[in-house]
Amino acid sequence: MPDILVQFDEPQLSTDGRMFTAQVVASRLPTGIWEAWIEFHPRVGGDPVRTARETEQLSRGDLRFWAAGLTRSHMRDALARALAPEEPAAPGVAAASAELPPGSHENTVLDTNRVHNEPPALDPVAVYERSGEYILRQELRALDARQLANIIGAYDIEEMDVLDLARTYEDALAEQIVAGVQHTVGKKHARTESAGENITK
Repeated sequence: MPDILVQFDEPQLSTDGRMFTAQVVASRLPTGIWEAWIEFHPRVGGDPVRTARETEQLSRGDLRFWAAGLTRSHMRDALARALAPEEPAAPGVAAASAELPPGSHENTVLDTNRVHNEPPALDPVAVYERSGEYILRQELRALDARQLANIIGAYDIEEMDVLDLARTYEDALAEQIVAGVQHTVGKKHARTESAGENITK
């Protein structure tokens, strides 16, 4: 479900003199990647308009960072694109080029339908429990971004802030999986220990 990420107080003026209020809207894809677009709502009558996808980021926090860097010039151009798009496009369907904030990973567009329909390359929890963190990380680093994103979607890996550990987009996805698996296994062990304590009482 789309989520309003940021609402701008400053009105946006179109070339034909109409006034709009703007907001950045975000949605999480089945792969776990977040996408965002900009919606413009007319101050007086008319339907809202929106851009195609403006960016893809690894987390909601990264989207906020990206939105904080939007300039007046970017918003003016985005309104012009929304009012006169080159071709109809909806977020999640068409891939648009994105402006990234300083320090962000290079934007990588994935075919989400293809990713979602493919079986995952491995079961990260099983590998972790059988062989440990080191082997899991090695196996993940042998996969490409599409395969990693598919694992994240297939196993509902929770969003983790791991960008400081990652040198590349693939590294970030791999570290997200490792952190998510550690979190999942930790919770499972905690429940097991709690159940054991209740039995002995």
